[in-house]
Amino acid sequence: MSNNETFYIESAAELKVFCNELQKGTWIGVDTEFMRERTYYSEPCLIQLSGDAGIACVDIITIDDLSSLKEALCREDIVKLMHSCSQDLEIFHLLFKEIPPNIFDTQVAAAFTGKGDQVSYAALVDDICGVTLHKAHTRARWCNRPLSKDEIHYAEDDVRYLPALFDSLSKELENLGRRAWFDAEMRGISNTAVHAINESNAWQRMNALGQMAGRSLAAAKALAGWRESLAQSRDKPRSWILADKVLVRIANTLPETIAELSSIEDITDGFVKHRGERILSIIRQSAEHSESEQPTGPGRPDAREKALKKELAMILDAAAEKIELPASLLATRKDLTAMIHGDRELAVLQGWRAEIVGQDLLDCLQNNAPT
Repeated sequence: MSNNETFYIESAAELKVFCNELQKGTWIGVDTEFMRERTYYSEPCLIQLSGDAGIACVDIITIDDLSSLKEALCREDIVKLMHSCSQDLEIFHLLFKEIPPNIFDTQVAAAFTGKGDQVSYAALVDDICGVTLHKAHTRARWCNRPLSKDEIHYAEDDVRYLPALFDSLSKELENLGRRAWFDAEMRGISNTAVHAINESNAWQRMNALGQMAGRSLAAAKALAGWRESLAQSRDKPRSWILADKVLVRIANTLPETIAELSSIEDITDGFVKHRGERILSIIRQSAEHSESEQPTGPGRPDAREKALKKELAMILDAAAEKIELPASLLATRKDLTAMIHGDRELAVLQGWRAEIVGQDLLDCLQNNAPT
């Protein structure tokens, strides 16, 4: 095989041959195409692979045995090259129940080399390879068959340039002395627990809960867990079960009767008919959690907190500017709020981030502590 060859793989036997060849190399370029419009779980449609064996589009709609792919991607000694890998890793967690190790995310590497936050694959390819990629099939329906030649070529391009990006960005990371920072970030991204959303932690993805406290927060957490479990079991989007804004309104209102539940803005008659009694049961159970026992959100910030957060943000932005990194790579504004409210387990207070800015943020908090 030649690394200039391209393949469209539709059988487990073909996939095994190609993956065996891939495993002879030191790296594998990886990307996925999927649909997620009417389901909770992403529907994987195509997996693109590149390596010394060539480039392949793997039609996983037609292949029921992906064991050879799992074997190749889960090799610790082979680097998996990806760009903006979070959704791809969700796919592999769904397919394999584990996350491929040893990942090099070119978007994250670009951020660590000062190329900006969330830089696109096309922008990186243009910058590093001098190639302009076409965007005609960005919204292609990858579940349709057969795929056109143009769609297949578009998919192949998503892994065609990954080795060139890898080589260039690796050198830049080494030259800047930031490879250890990047490797630490990759280990965090590859943590399987990050991609496992379940009934107990579903509430953590809802930013609106940060301004709730006490029994309302307890109710919101319980509602989020119930919704997550139902969405997973029915494989439907969360919003089809219950929209975030309505969930928060229910938790803040704490209705005790069907009539009170029905009066909440944007709630539908069908939802009340089929889910009303279950919702009221969840609300009643939230009364068992006293405010002292229920972890609370920070609530709405007062004037002091707003001023303190502004000061922390200035420290953060100055540190990021000094080392020419996006501030969001050091910490988010949400992290700053969590720090103000006592959270000391944040990434910004660990490792290299602590040296760059974490300790300065803690010093600011200490200097502004109430007397």
